[in-house]
Amino acid sequence: MSRLSITYPNHTLFSCSLPVRITDINYGQHLAHDKLISMLHEARSQFFLHFGMQESDIAGLGIILSDLSIYYQTESFYPDTLNIDITLDEPSRCGCNMFYRVTKGDGETSVATAKTGLVFFDYQAKKVASMPDEFKAFFNT
Repeated sequence: MSRLSITYPNHTLFSCSLPVRITDINYGQHLAHDKLISMLHEARSQFFLHFGMQESDIAGLGIILSDLSIYYQTESFYPDTLNIDITLDEPSRCGCNMFYRVTKGDGETSVATAKTGLVFFDYQAKKVASMPDEFKAFFNT
């Protein structure tokens, strides 16, 4: 079986910390897959808020996640604190990839690396839309 590999780009735009709650633990006594996805969503929401945006309103457009990939490196347990770094890369006319680096403890222990495809969407017109100029600015720094 071939393994997925995700390389986190060399720059970070945003970082946050989230606790692993007891309700995030599965029957294997470690962080559940679906809970990590929820934590990535929370980090993504905090990313947008940090830059004065919302997932549902980026210059009048929303986003759709076109894909999700997660490469796990080690387990996480209650009560770890996860550090989540976020960056953007691979821009296209209508979207880009958002990369996540999840570490624990001193930041040296890699828990997971993840990637979501973001596509801009005009929910009024019900169609894919071009990346807003306000968002393109992330790629000009």
